Amino acid sequence: MRFGILKAGTATRRTRERVGDMDAQFMALLAQPGQQWETFDAEHGEVPADPGAFDALLITGSAASVCDADPWIERLLETIRTAYAQQVPLLGICFGLQAVAQALGGKVAPNPQGWDLGVAALELTEAGRRLPTLAGAAQPLQILESHSDIAVALPPGAVVLAASPRTPVEIFTLGERVLCLQGHPEMDREMVRELLEKRSQKGLLDPQRAAEGETSLRLTPHTAFLQGWLRAFLRDGRMPTAA
Repeated sequence: MRFGILKAGTATRRTRERVGDMDAQFMALLAQPGQQWETFDAEHGEVPADPGAFDALLITGSAASVCDADPWIERLLETIRTAYAQQVPLLGICFGLQAVAQALGGKVAPNPQGWDLGVAALELTEAGRRLPTLAGAAQPLQILESHSDIAVALPPGAVVLAASPRTPVEIFTLGERVLCLQGHPEMDREMVRELLEKRSQKGLLDPQRAAEGETSLRLTPHTAFLQGWLRAFLRDGRMPTAA
């Protein structure tokens, strides 16, 4: 199987030296023997010439906002629209969720509650609870977060599977071939702790919010469950419907 990573951002130097850049993090989380993974430097304008040549495309996080008018973002959104039209499975993570939502008819805006940084506790919606492969998920489902934008409207036909107190759209699907998560299953707590420190130093977080984020890191993200769930989506090329 052949998968493409549309790398929309770059990890911090400390993280790159420790575990690699964003594409390496996703390959460590999701790649399995016999699969071929290719990276496209989307934040510098590189996208697949033919999205249909891939069994699935993964869109990573980014420090950018999909609301920005940068040419590379519009090129990425057009690639997402092309892939969707070709029925290529799409997996969007954080900025990737927002890019998929924006590309396919939704809307993204700054979160009125500000930055969501730390471990978030996700509650499944009724639709999420009905999905057999989420029936075994811990409740709440814990995942690392690092974002200040959110999807405020979803594409027609999209279904929200999970929400959290700060982020109303944590997981959504669109048909069987689109799965998007606002959180970061590829990250570890050290990465988020570094981001908390950097954003606090830049004045982007007030002391109370920074302390809340640091306290949340005592919780354990349910990475193993998310890893298996996302691997099944990529392997099957559609939302898994059986445990």
